[in-house]
This record gives sequence, structure tokens and C-alpha cells, in this order.
Amino acid sequence: MKNQAILQYFLPDRRNMKNNIQKTVDALKPIDDELFHKLAEDAGFCEEILQVILKMPDLQVIRAVPQKSLRNINGRSVIVDVLCKNSNGNYYNIEIQKKNDDDHQRRVRYNGSSVDTYISEKGIKFKEIPDVYAVFISSFDYFGGQKTIYHVDRVLRETGDIVDNGFHEIYVNTEIDDGTDIAALMKVLKNHQLENDKRFPKVCSRIRYFKEGKGDSDMSDVVEEYAKEYAKEYAKDVVREMIVLDLDDALIQKATKLTLDEILSIRKEMKE
Repeated sequence: MKNQAILQYFLPDRRNMKNNIQKTVDALKPIDDELFHKLAEDAGFCEEILQVILKMPDLQVIRAVPQKSLRNINGRSVIVDVLCKNSNGNYYNIEIQKKNDDDHQRRVRYNGSSVDTYISEKGIKFKEIPDVYAVFISSFDYFGGQKTIYHVDRVLRETGDIVDNGFHEIYVNTEIDDGTDIAALMKVLKNHQLENDKRFPKVCSRIRYFKEGKGDSDMSDVVEEYAKEYAKEYAKDVVREMIVLDLDDALIQKATKLTLDEILSIRKEMKE
């Protein structure tokens, strides 16, 4: 009975949780993973973002695949946020990152090499490998230079000349507003409320489709994904509370449905 009382205390009221999740979905920003992946299923949405950021108004995206899995048999596989292909055969990897919790330059490097491996057919010459554009959009100013956008070039140290190997590295953020169209686009992506900026008709129309409930069936998928993330984060918070109360791992597993490895990882994290 004691254990049952403890479980009842920590188990969430699922009806209230569902209501809270629904309210939270209304507050989702386009830059949030759960919504962005749905928005990016539309090639026009991705096309307009790339046209603005890269200043290529004639760029035409013929295919956009959100959460594209790039398999590596002998090493680490990766899932990129969005992989696009344009009418000239070049590829664009759009990555969204809200947490400054890793070496994101190395993330971009690894993702770029994974895209190269994915698009390169056996036996082709290196000069035939398409250009790859890595567009990294973050909610923070990664380089701290008070700029909305940064372009990373390969430079010959001895001469200062820029050399091109077909890999283009661009970092954009929603934190700095420099008054440009790119900053205005970032404002649209970071706002949970509907923006009606006529400079970005495709982006705003796509966001409106979800925010106004026109895509109810698609939105239900977003709710489900968000619910999964919400439930997992909630469970982790419960684990921390139960650890503080010195409860055993078997009881914690029963209450949260997390694995023993996940619980032990949280215990380790709390000791550090």
C-alpha cells in the first residue's frame, strides 16, 4: 500500500497533461522541432528560407525531406533536420538548434560529410560531387559577433585567397536583429504568434496552415510528437524527485516507465 500511494503521488493526471499539451501546441514556434519538421515537408517553405538566407532568389527546391536518415554502416549514422535538392542538383542541409550544448561546428562538419557520402555514387569523379550547403539556424548567436548571419570560408593562410571545394557553411541565428530581411525571416520563425510578413508569403502561409487548424490531421501528428517529448521530460523530472526522496530504482521504473540505464544516467548527472 505504501508503494501504491507513492506511485499515485508521482503519476501524472493524464487528462490534465493532455490539456496542457494542447495549450502548449498553440504556443509552439516554427523553430521548434515538432512544428518545423512538419512545416519543412513543403518544398516551397524550404525554398523561400534558402532563397532569403543565401540571397539566391532564383533557387528552386525540387525536393525537401525532413528528418532524413543518413546511414553509415561502419560508423555513426545521422538524422538531418531537412535535406533539400535544387533544380541544379545541389543539396542543402537545414539544421535547427535551440541549445548551445555541443560543438556545433563539428556537428555541421559531420553532417556535411554524411551528406557527401549519401549523394556520391560509386565510381564518380570528385569533380562531379554536387555542392552542399550547410545552413545552421540557431536560437543563439553561436559566434558571439553580434551578427545575424556568418559565412565560413576556406582561406589560404599564406595568401588570404578564398578557395572553394563545394561545401558552403552558413550560420544564422534568431537572437540578433540587424534590420535585414534575414533577421525579419528569423523573427517569423521564432514567434509563436502568426506573422504576416509579405516578404515571405510561402513561409507565412505554411505556418498559418497549421496555426489556424487547417491541417488538423497533420497537427495531430505534431501533438503526438510533442506529447512524447513532454512525457519523457516529465518522467525525468519525476525521477529526480524520487531520487531525492531516496526511493529505489525498481519503484522509480514502475512510476516512470524509463529504463534502468536512463535512471542510472540521471543519478550520475545529479552527482556531478
